[in-house]
Amino acid sequence: MLLLSKITSLLLYPLSFSLFLLLLAFLLRLRGARARSASLTLIGALWLYVCSTEFGASALSRPLESAYPAFANEELPAAQAIVILGGATAESRYGLGGDLNHAADRLWRGAALYYAEKAPLIVLTGGTLTGGRPEALLMAQKLREIGIPDTAMLREAESRTTRENAQFTRTLLQARGISHILLVTSATHMRRSIALFSAQGFSVTAVATDHQIPLTAGPVPGWLPTADRLARSSRAIHEWAGYQVYSWLGYFSPDESAAEA
Repeated sequence: MLLLSKITSLLLYPLSFSLFLLLLAFLLRLRGARARSASLTLIGALWLYVCSTEFGASALSRPLESAYPAFANEELPAAQAIVILGGATAESRYGLGGDLNHAADRLWRGAALYYAEKAPLIVLTGGTLTGGRPEALLMAQKLREIGIPDTAMLREAESRTTRENAQFTRTLLQARGISHILLVTSATHMRRSIALFSAQGFSVTAVATDHQIPLTAGPVPGWLPTADRLARSSRAIHEWAGYQVYSWLGYFSPDESAAEA
């Protein structure tokens, strides 16, 4: 199922999809279907352009982000645990504790919630797909460096998907009687994450971070394509595809064990 979700996303990414259309257009041209070839070439080029503009990136991200605005710590309720989803760090060839990426806000927001005494426990989730150190361990090292004690952290270091994040976190927390969590992840990722953690029987308060839609216009006009806008579109498409695949597979319905918890 991990492979199905990854392949679906990969095929729908703007760059991959556009290259596929251009390849198909080339093959059609070789067979003499010039009109169809021209149409597919135009569609592929336009889709890549739109997804590389601010209009395209915001149009894809806004429905995911708008339901989960940012809240100050004092606006959030206290809970039993703070759950930080992986995706903020990666094993580095040279760095001692891994490198942070565009989603690093997840890690720092979770730390801020702990220091604001919103929960006494932090759960760090994320395994590895590459054979390096699990992401949960990399995140724990970063948090230790800013003073969070090991006794306040649980590491869930086996999961490879968001669904496994939820399942394995439930295994960790069920014995402790923990049901209400502050779930920290990127705003575009929150819709899928809440559905999966709720299906495991958790009462979830969303703490969305890493909002991608800019509040003010930047120096680059919105109609000009940029690599950052293309990356934002790709991340949004990944979430739309992931949500749909998980929905088809029935992952958002509580399983029998979760219903008994």
